Amino acid sequence: MRCEYLYERIELSEIDRSMVEIRLRDGWSISKIAEEIHRDRSVVSREVSRNGGRDRYLAQEALMRAVQCRALRRRPNRMSPGCEVFEGVATLLRRRWSPEQISGRAARMEDNEKVVSGINVSHEAIYLAIYALPRGELKKELIECLRQGKPHRGRRSKATERRGKLKDMVNISMRPEEVEGRIVPGHWEGDLIVGEKGASAIGTLVERTTRLVVLVKMPSKAADVAGCAFAGALNKIPAPLRKTLTYDQGKEMAAHQALAAATDMKIYFADPHSPWQRGANENTNGLLRQYFPKGSALSRYTQEELDEVAQQLNDRPRKVLCFATPYEAFTKLLAGFGENLIVARTVA
Repeated sequence: MRCEYLYERIELSEIDRSMVEIRLRDGWSISKIAEEIHRDRSVVSREVSRNGGRDRYLAQEALMRAVQCRALRRRPNRMSPGCEVFEGVATLLRRRWSPEQISGRAARMEDNEKVVSGINVSHEAIYLAIYALPRGELKKELIECLRQGKPHRGRRSKATERRGKLKDMVNISMRPEEVEGRIVPGHWEGDLIVGEKGASAIGTLVERTTRLVVLVKMPSKAADVAGCAFAGALNKIPAPLRKTLTYDQGKEMAAHQALAAATDMKIYFADPHSPWQRGANENTNGLLRQYFPKGSALSRYTQEELDEVAQQLNDRPRKVLCFATPYEAFTKLLAGFGENLIVARTVA
């Protein structure tokens, strides 16, 4: 039912309406009533006409009608639980998409995914909606879906990591300039994420141009074991997309010369305590902590389970790729080299 009540700039109060009712009974004119309650004549005239006219105006009924119409005028909050937009956002959060990825992917004109369609909301609005939820299971669940999983928004402290020295390292300063621009594909970054008490680990590889992620099961952190595991994963990648590997100075790379020979790749080492030199890999390791929390035992995961996690990351839209996914970007590269497109999904 259409609401004909118009919100006035200076709304009539309950006392004003009572005075209107009394003065109408006394036979006063609209102009005289308006002058007494210090309102414009048109305000009083519309108030009386929409509520029964001079003969049937009742202050209490007029007030109730005004309250009801004011409630109908309010726009519902699209980011309230139960609303279509909120539920669509929650679905993507449970798929480990970040608020920025959700907002950015929805803005892509060519995107036709039903789960994204109709979601036109900023990433900041998503964060505000999550943290504004009342304490309960829904709020806890959605916060755990975020990358940091913090109960409150804010920065986290960064601990300093110490590494040993390796022989015959080639410093990152010797790396070709083409690697820095991220224009030429085939340059990778690598690292380990470590599990409970440092007893288990997972190898992580990230292609710098497309951000494609490859996860490698590590039976142990011994140099020869880590080298063989990385070599097996890298050799599944077509040779044109396998040029260099940038790593930190972890002791698990003591056999880096053997790894370079096995993969026909050049290996460069970042400076100590300089994670920004391997930014794509560090960012990916942060994303992986959503799946493998710190302090958990990583040895219990099979390679098939690691492949499933990698596939989820490779199917996430990335801002740096204009909200395309790493898988989409990598398959385009494979097509350019004439490789089988299925290789990208197999590697991921």
